[in-house]
Amino acid sequence: MTNAKPSIHQAAWVGGVFEDTRQQAKKHENKHGWWDAHGVVYQRKKLDFGDYMDASGLSNVSVDTKRSIAEVAMDVGRDHARFVREIERANSAGFRLVVLIEVGGPYSTIDAIAGWTAIPCRNCANSRYGSCDPHASGCARFRSRPMQGETVLKIMRRLEQDHGCRFEVCRPSQSARRICELLGVRYDNG
Repeated sequence: MTNAKPSIHQAAWVGGVFEDTRQQAKKHENKHGWWDAHGVVYQRKKLDFGDYMDASGLSNVSVDTKRSIAEVAMDVGRDHARFVREIERANSAGFRLVVLIEVGGPYSTIDAIAGWTAIPCRNCANSRYGSCDPHASGCARFRSRPMQGETVLKIMRRLEQDHGCRFEVCRPSQSARRICELLGVRYDNG
C-alpha cells in the first residue's frame, strides 16, 4: 500500500474536498492533517461562495467556516448585506450554505451563543467592576452597545428562516470531520 495521495481527478469519484483559495493557507493545517490521516483528498480552488465544497459535485452543500463568534457577529452585523449576498449566491447556484462556527468552551450548541459577550465589553473596566451590564444596559464607553450573543443568535435564526442557510457549532479539533459529514465526503475511520 502506498501513501501517495490520489490526484484531484480521482477525487471526483472517491470523494474529496475543495478548499477556497481565500482561506489563509497556514491557518487550516489541523484540518489538512486530519484529512491526510483519514484519506480525504483536498485541493485549493477559488469558490464563489463558502469555504469548502464536495469535489465530486454530488453534494448541494457548501460549508463556510467561522473561527469565532466575534467573526459571526461581524458578518451578521456590520457586513450583513455582503453575507446575505453570499447566501443568495449559494441558493441561486442550487446550494445550501452551512455556516460552521469553530468554537469550544461553553458554546457547544447554537443556543449557547445567547450567553456570549462581545470582546469590547469583556475588556471594559466598567463591565468588570459591575457598573455596566452589556446584556441589559447601554454602554458608557461606546456610542452604541457592541452586539451581544442574544442579538447574534436572533439574527442567525432569522437568516436561517428567511434565506435557508444553517448555522452549526463544533470544536476546532472536530471541524475537518464535520466538514466531511456535511459535504457527504467519505473518510477512513482508521
